[in-house]
Amino acid sequence: MSGTQKANEGFGVTLAMLREAQDTALALKRGTVGHNVMYFETGQGAALSANAHHGVDQQTVETRAYAVARAFSPLLVNTVVGFIGPEYLYDAKEIIRAGLEDHFCGKLLGLPMGVDVCYTNHAEADQNDMDLLAFALANAGVNFVIAVPGADDIMLNYQSLSFHDIVRLRHVLKLRPAPEFEEWLRRMGLLDTRGRLPAEASSAATQRLLAAQEA
Repeated sequence: MSGTQKANEGFGVTLAMLREAQDTALALKRGTVGHNVMYFETGQGAALSANAHHGVDQQTVETRAYAVARAFSPLLVNTVVGFIGPEYLYDAKEIIRAGLEDHFCGKLLGLPMGVDVCYTNHAEADQNDMDLLAFALANAGVNFVIAVPGADDIMLNYQSLSFHDIVRLRHVLKLRPAPEFEEWLRRMGLLDTRGRLPAEASSAATQRLLAAQEA
């Protein structure tokens, strides 16, 4: 989803279509808590890449997309911050700035929004840069971050965070999972009474890291 009508039409999306989709989902009456059935994915540069930004800067257009999402009472909004590539966010500094900008604007608009901390392989960035952004976002109270096995999205061919990165953020910053997820982790034996990954579920490398942190 983008922040201009021209860009959305380029994706084959209109506001009327989104409203129809929302009404259809609600008509199924499958929800048990609330009426939040919509998921939106955004990212700076989407409108610019389609030459549909009307000369407006990427961040302003991105924030307009959040306003559209808010009108549909979404369950989740996800800004895939570095996915489009260096043509729109050139290097790690721009990706980090954009991730924090998006998080800030999502909070201002009251969205249930998180960030896919990511970059393409032809961008001037690496996994260390993503660690910096992930820690900055976690300290800023991000609602969620995205993770894939090994931080390598082989389907879409870009780099994100890995599942152990999420565990590390929780351990180092003393954060808790969402209550429903925390309950599931406990049932699966993936969370101990301290809110940490149990020893028997951890690799030797993870155990060494935890021991070093507690020393």
